[in-house]
Amino acid sequence: MIRRFFSPPVFDNDDDNFRAKFINGFAWAAIVLLAIGSIRYVLQYDLTLIVVLGLIIVMFIALYLLRRRQINLSGWMIVVLGWLGLGFQAYTADGVKDAVIVAYIAMALLASIIISWRAGGVVILASIGAIWTLGLLEANGYLTVRFQEPIGYSLDLSLVFLAITALIYFSTTSLRDAITRANKSEESLRVSNQTLQELNQNLEARVGDRTAELELANQRNEKRGRQFEAIAQVARATTANQNLETLLPKLVELISNQFGFYHAGIFLLDDAREFAELRAANSDGGKRMLSRRHKLGVGQSGIVGFVSGTGKPRIALDVGADAAFFNNPDLPNTHSEMALPLRVADQVIGVLDVQSIDSNAFQEEDIDVLTTLADQVAIAIQNSQSYETSQELLNEAQRTSGTFIRESWRILQAQDQNAIGYRVIENKLAPLAKALTSANIKKAMSSKQLVKEDGEQATLVIPIRLRNEVIGVMDIRVPEEHDWDTDEIDVVEAVAERLSLALEASLLLKSTQRQAEIERITADISSKIGATTQFDSILRTAAEELSRVLGGSEVLVQLNTESIEKGFEPQKS
Repeated sequence: MIRRFFSPPVFDNDDDNFRAKFINGFAWAAIVLLAIGSIRYVLQYDLTLIVVLGLIIVMFIALYLLRRRQINLSGWMIVVLGWLGLGFQAYTADGVKDAVIVAYIAMALLASIIISWRAGGVVILASIGAIWTLGLLEANGYLTVRFQEPIGYSLDLSLVFLAITALIYFSTTSLRDAITRANKSEESLRVSNQTLQELNQNLEARVGDRTAELELANQRNEKRGRQFEAIAQVARATTANQNLETLLPKLVELISNQFGFYHAGIFLLDDAREFAELRAANSDGGKRMLSRRHKLGVGQSGIVGFVSGTGKPRIALDVGADAAFFNNPDLPNTHSEMALPLRVADQVIGVLDVQSIDSNAFQEEDIDVLTTLADQVAIAIQNSQSYETSQELLNEAQRTSGTFIRESWRILQAQDQNAIGYRVIENKLAPLAKALTSANIKKAMSSKQLVKEDGEQATLVIPIRLRNEVIGVMDIRVPEEHDWDTDEIDVVEAVAERLSLALEASLLLKSTQRQAEIERITADISSKIGATTQFDSILRTAAEELSRVLGGSEVLVQLNTESIEKGFEPQKS
């Protein structure tokens, strides 16, 4: 409690704490010294006692202000009132020879420490002025000084020196504390700098590691980007209607270019699922293998054989040491290989085989991406095979339909030979005796497109199509100058389309009716033939009915008895 009473308050910054400590120490030292010096003046009722008591009160007020955290006001009070008290004491006592004059030095030093060096300079100048004023007053007789005994003068001077000593003590102590704090700050700064250097080195190392990781990640991302671009291109290829002979070479070139593989090949299983045959390859060695129809046994030699048999992907990072790898002289530079199954649903239809000249080209994470690629390749192959099958079915259907239409057309022409066409001239309808021809008609027939001429000889020729074949034309001519507009052309094309549909319907009806008639006649003859069991009657009925149906044609029906006898002779062992 006592120590707290005599201790200065604590401020937020070191400068205020230094000034507060200095003011607090000097004020208590001054109070003690002034109290000791005032003892010899107590019984004399001298003005010096009043000055000393006034200075003690000033010190207490300064301490109170310091406790109220008014550090600047406290310092100014000690300096200003202390300087005035010293001047008053010198004026009322021994003048310029008074011992308190020496205390002006302590006051200037105190002002420099607790306020600023400018304040200390002002106090020095004011002190010099006060000394000259006292000297002039005493020299001109305006100031009468009293005689001071040597013992009293020595005592006063000792007290002044003690006050200066207190100032020096607090100055050196504060300076030593400042030096200690500076050393501690320097050591702390050195430790901080060392820590910062270590942190900087660690950060540089971490930044370097992070940069390397980012570069590696960027390389991986670029690699993945190329891979996904390849997958996207393969996916686009799945929508294109291409046959396998066109599609497979494009796929291996695309995979090799986008992924940077030394060799890419596609194997497809044969119908018996005994062999995986190489169907496409991009490398020179792979093309040599293609030329000799290279194939591997399913589930047998090589990585491709293993994958085709198990349906599981396989990576060989050092193919020379891989037990399942079959050394291929056509691909001598291979150091890494990956084979992935091509699946449609749960069935393996082939193998995608990729090879690299790097020893560690494939990672486990590549399996997921390349499996997706293999799935897209399998879909593309399935779509191509489906497209080829549908094209074959479509061609067969078109051939069958064309044969049917031609046969029906031939029969229709045979029944009505005059049905070539009709012509309308000046609102008069007349059948055509023979087919007409012109340059525009030939052009429309060959190009299967509309032919149009505007002007004085306005002509419009529209081909008549039946199942994608041109079977005739509509030739329209205007005797005067005319330009065909869109509406007219649309009307003529619509009529030509309806005409094609009507002709096709008529052909189908005629063909159906003819087939029905054939079936009826066949059934009628069969019933008459089946009505008897006699050979003679059966042969006679067949000959008569066929002659009647075929318009009285000559019909011969006979049996070859020799062939019958030979056919039924028993076989010799």
